[in-house]
Amino acid sequence: MNALNPTRTHMPPRAGLPMPEQSFAAPFTDPAAPGATTRCPWLARLAVFVPAIAVSLALAAICFDWFRKDGFVVAETAMVGLVAFSSFGIAVSVFTALVALWNRPVRQPKGGERLNVALLMPIYAEDVETVFRRVAAMRAALTRADTRHDYSLFILSDTPKGPLATAEWWHTQRLLAVGGIPLFYRRRARNIHRKTGNIADWVEGHGAAYEAFITLDADSLMAVDAVEALADDLAADPACALVQSVPRLMGGASIFGRFMQFSNNVYGPWLARGLRIHCGVDGNYWGHNAIIRTRAFAACCGLPLLRSLPWTRRTLGGDIKSHDFVEAALLIRAGWTVRIREDIAASWEKAPQTLVDHILRDRRWCQGNLQHLGLLFSRGFSSMSRFHMLQGAMAYLASVVWFALLMVWAIIGTNAATVLNYFSPDNPLFPRWPEMDAVDRMSVLLAMAVLLLTPKVVAVLKRPRQIGHSRASYGFSVLVEILASVAIAPTMMVQHVLGVLRTFAGRDTGWAPQNRDGTRLSAFALLRFHFVETVIGAMLCTGIGTGLVSWWLAPIGLSLLAAPALSGLSAIGLPSSFRLLATQETLRPAQIITDAETASSEVEPVGSFAPAPAE
Repeated sequence: MNALNPTRTHMPPRAGLPMPEQSFAAPFTDPAAPGATTRCPWLARLAVFVPAIAVSLALAAICFDWFRKDGFVVAETAMVGLVAFSSFGIAVSVFTALVALWNRPVRQPKGGERLNVALLMPIYAEDVETVFRRVAAMRAALTRADTRHDYSLFILSDTPKGPLATAEWWHTQRLLAVGGIPLFYRRRARNIHRKTGNIADWVEGHGAAYEAFITLDADSLMAVDAVEALADDLAADPACALVQSVPRLMGGASIFGRFMQFSNNVYGPWLARGLRIHCGVDGNYWGHNAIIRTRAFAACCGLPLLRSLPWTRRTLGGDIKSHDFVEAALLIRAGWTVRIREDIAASWEKAPQTLVDHILRDRRWCQGNLQHLGLLFSRGFSSMSRFHMLQGAMAYLASVVWFALLMVWAIIGTNAATVLNYFSPDNPLFPRWPEMDAVDRMSVLLAMAVLLLTPKVVAVLKRPRQIGHSRASYGFSVLVEILASVAIAPTMMVQHVLGVLRTFAGRDTGWAPQNRDGTRLSAFALLRFHFVETVIGAMLCTGIGTGLVSWWLAPIGLSLLAAPALSGLSAIGLPSSFRLLATQETLRPAQIITDAETASSEVEPVGSFAPAPAE
C-alpha cells in the first residue's frame, strides 16, 4: 500500500470487548458492579433543592399576582407553571454555589492496582498541526514522567479521506519516529454513529487490553499530574466506573475567548465543588477529560438509536448526540458510581474565540440536550441522573419561557397604551390587561439579579485571586465579566429559542468540524447571522421610543439591537500580556500548555505534505 494512503493505520493486536445495545425500557444491573458503599448526601441535596423550590415558587407567586385579578386562562396558568419550573434551574445553581461553602474535602484515593490506561483522542477534520502538537506535548510529558500506571495514546480519526487524512497519517509517522509511550492511529473509512461509534469501535476492537481509558477532545490537554490523579482515583475505588475532572479553559486570544476563559476558570471550579458535594456518587460525565473503566463501559453503555416523530427524526431521533449524560446514567443504573473531581486542576480544553463560534457549538448542544427529554422516564435511572438530563434540557427551554415572559411584558406596555390586547369571548373588542406596576417589575429584576450574581459573588469571595492580578485588576475583571454577561444574555436567549424551534421543526445542526481558532465574519455576515435579534431589538427600542413599551426593557432592547456589533467586537484579539480578564493560563501558563503551543521539530507543517492519492 502506498505510504501516503490515508487509510493506513498503526494499531495494536485486536483484543475486543462485546458492547451490547442497552434498552431504556428495562432496568439493567451489571453483575461485575460492586455497588456504591458511600452514603447518599441527603443533607446536601436538601440544602440545594428545598430552597431552590421555595425561590421558584416565590417567583411564580409574583406572576400569579399579575394574572389573578381577571381570572385565569390556560395560557396564563401554563405561564406561571413554566416560570416556576425554569427559575428552579437557576435557583439550583445558586444553592449549589452556597453548598460549596460546606468544607467537605475530596476523598483522597489510596492503593489500588496498576492500570493499563489508553488515552483516546477522537478527531474529525480538525486542524492537524494543532492537534498533533497537543498529542506530542502529552506524549512527551508522560514519557519523561515516572508514572505509577502504564499509558498508551490512540488517535481515533473520523476525518474523511483527502489531504487532512494524509496529514494525520504523516504526523503520526513523525511522532512514531521520535519514540515515547505507545502511540496508535486509526482512521475509520465510515464514521458511523459519530463520536459514540468511534469510541465503541475502539472498545469492540481493543478495549480488553486496557483496564481504563481517558477520553479527550481534539482541543483537550492534560498534564501528567491530572492523568495520574484520575488513574489513581479509579484504581483505588473498585465500585467507581467514571471519574470526571473539571476542565479549565485555555487559549483565550480574543475578547470573547478571554471572557469565557475568565468566567469558566474563576467560577467553574467552585460550582463544580458544590455539584460534587450534593451529587456524591451519582455524578455526571461531560464527554472528555475523564477516566472510564473499560469493562464497565462496554457492559453498560451500548447506545441504541432513538425513535422520534417523523418530522423530528433527524433531530430528536437517531444517534444520541449528547451521549455523555446518558452514559453516566447507564453506568449508575447498572450499579457503578460516577464521581466528579473538581480539585484536579491541570486539565484543559480550548475556549471558543467568538460569540458566533460559541453559538454554533451551542446549537448542537441544544439539540442533544433536548433529546434527553425522551429519556427522562427510562427504567432504572437514578433521580440525580434524571435531574442532570432535565437540567440540561431546561437550560434551553427556560429561554423560551423567559422570552415569552419578555414578550408579555412588552405588549402589556406602559398601562397607558398597549401594542396588543387580551381577548376574551365575553369582551372581544375591549379586552383587559393584567396590571403590572413598577414595584412588580423591580421585584422581578432584583430577584433575577440576585439569582444570577450570587454564584459569581460566592466564587470570587471564596476562591483565591488569580495569579498575575492585583486586587484592583482582578476586581475590575470581575466587573467587566459581569457586564459582558449581561450584554450578551439577551442574544443567547434568542439564540436558544431559535435552537429549540429548529430542533422541534426537525432541522438538524449536522456534524461540521468546529472552528477552534475563531470565525471572522464581515459586517454584513454578522447582521445576517444576528438578523432575528436585531429585528426584535429594533421593535423593542421603537416601542420604548413611542411610549408603547416599558422603558424597563431598554437594556434588553439595546443589547439585541447591538448584537451584530457585540459579536464583531468579541472577535478582536488581545495580547497575552493584557491583564484584563486574564487567568493563569494566559499570564503564567503551565509548561505543557507552552509545549503544546510551540512549534516542534517532531511535527512538520501541514503544507509540506504531498497531496493524497486517490483511494
